[in-house]
Amino acid sequence: MRFQLPLAFLLTVPTVACTTDTTPPDEDKDAIASSLELENGGFDTADEAPQFGDELLFTSADIEADAAVSDAMATDPTVVDLQSRTDIAAHNVIVLWGRMPADPNGTVRDWNGQLKLSRGAMVVRRRIAFEPATDRLLPRTSRDTVQFESKTSTHADGLALTVLDPTPAAAEPLTLTYTSADGAKTYSLSLATLAASAAVTDAGDGNQMVAIGHRRLDACDHGFLRGRWQAIAPGAGRYAGLVVNSDGEPTGHVRGIYGKRRDGSSVFFGKFIDRDGAFRGILGGTYDEGHINGRWIVRTGDHGIVRGVTRAGDTLRAGQFLARWAEASCADR
Repeated sequence: MRFQLPLAFLLTVPTVACTTDTTPPDEDKDAIASSLELENGGFDTADEAPQFGDELLFTSADIEADAAVSDAMATDPTVVDLQSRTDIAAHNVIVLWGRMPADPNGTVRDWNGQLKLSRGAMVVRRRIAFEPATDRLLPRTSRDTVQFESKTSTHADGLALTVLDPTPAAAEPLTLTYTSADGAKTYSLSLATLAASAAVTDAGDGNQMVAIGHRRLDACDHGFLRGRWQAIAPGAGRYAGLVVNSDGEPTGHVRGIYGKRRDGSSVFFGKFIDRDGAFRGILGGTYDEGHINGRWIVRTGDHGIVRGVTRAGDTLRAGQFLARWAEASCADR
């Protein structure tokens, strides 16, 4: 069955996104509630138009833009050697810092500082939401450290990294530590359990630092999802975002719904496509306490997993989600 929300719901997308982001009418909540009771939320495996034929939705969601980084450390001889070895652990990681969910009245937070690994090396793949006036990467001077300037207010900034651990069997877990430029603030994220869940730390005043990642396996189909997670009513919401590959490069789009079924279970469903609209998968699972845990389903059946974190917002631009998807053959599924 092809998923199709009523015309009344579709017409609220530009209204909700581009004007006051007021709560949609009850019939929109009811449409989502009804769809949540269907198998896979009513989503089908058909190809779609690019961006689901709804470019305005994704433009209005104002998802943080990203840009590729040419990191000189990628050609460092030691880093090149590490990446060629089979006895190390290489992970791709997305790190975000700032307000999650967004706050239109948020004050400016200075994040100038550095990210430092407890051992090994890292390569910067992409910048996320860096603005030319306030944000930049500083020249790399150490394999295990990335220094940057970043200021956030209403939203978040971030980086897509490749992290190389030369001694994955060491007793001490690999950690990524943020330290502010003045040394006053320090937050450490354990990267040891990223295959199971995201690493999250509270940075105060509505700010958080979040990391999500997976083992870098070129033969494995895996990547990330990031975008907006909007609560439109108690027990009913929607989401829309980008599908990105393992290096953080956008390759498609995802949209879906979430909420409580009549039996009380909290579920989410969605569909993701590539840039041209070709079907890539249906997502379905459960959510609780700001986390999602579900399946990636293709035309032949279950294909893999999706796991991540959500921060619900009451407008299209406010909420946020960050997740990883991977086929079942991935070693760290």
